[in-house]
Amino acid sequence: MHTLREEIMACTDGRVRALEVDGGHELVFRFGKGFTGFSGHFPDHPVLPAFVQLLAAQCALQIHSARNWNLRRVERSKFLKIILPDEPVTVRWQEQPQDGDVRCSFTLLVNDQKAAVFTLDFAVEDRCHA
Repeated sequence: MHTLREEIMACTDGRVRALEVDGGHELVFRFGKGFTGFSGHFPDHPVLPAFVQLLAAQCALQIHSARNWNLRRVERSKFLKIILPDEPVTVRWQEQPQDGDVRCSFTLLVNDQKAAVFTLDFAVEDRCHA
């Protein structure tokens, strides 16, 4: 049995692309009809839950940095478009380091349309247990 995070990471090829315009990064995910995150949300009308969108953003950061991050805070979140199975979801972000931690501004795009925007604060996993 896989964790939800492992299943999310399996929905991308893991190739992070650097964005020249704003110094950010992007990673594309594709959540198929059989993806666990669609289970029960909603029966016969699956949509990607907001918490999965947040986890996908965290996974993108982890893939890029090769570090484990713990989510500390969600700010200014807006979910603007329903994400359906098999749609390509582009996660774009910019990082602002903060004393060993990081704040990231994320935008999720589906077919070049904004699906969600949010800011997440993360702490390095080993610093959370001090």
